[in-house]
Amino acid sequence: MKTTVEIPDDLFREAKATAARDGTKLKDLVADGLRLVLGKSKPEKRHSRFPLIPGKPGQARLTAIRVTEIDAEEAHEADARLGRR
Repeated sequence: MKTTVEIPDDLFREAKATAARDGTKLKDLVADGLRLVLGKSKPEKRHSRFPLIPGKPGQARLTAIRVTEIDAEEAHEADARLGRR
């Protein structure tokens, strides 16, 4: 349902920024807030902060932890190439 709601400017800017940071829509953020206040639950969504490409069945999943591990491995390899430890 569409409706009009007046929201203080500072609260609107913060909500809009939060929605953008989380990769969601402002309307979904508002709906989640209403559910929280009303004590309603919603199925938990999985959010990621980087683009994901679906893999094949049985293929290892690329997680945030794995990305961090790959970054560390690459940094270690770069240090080794440059003679640093």
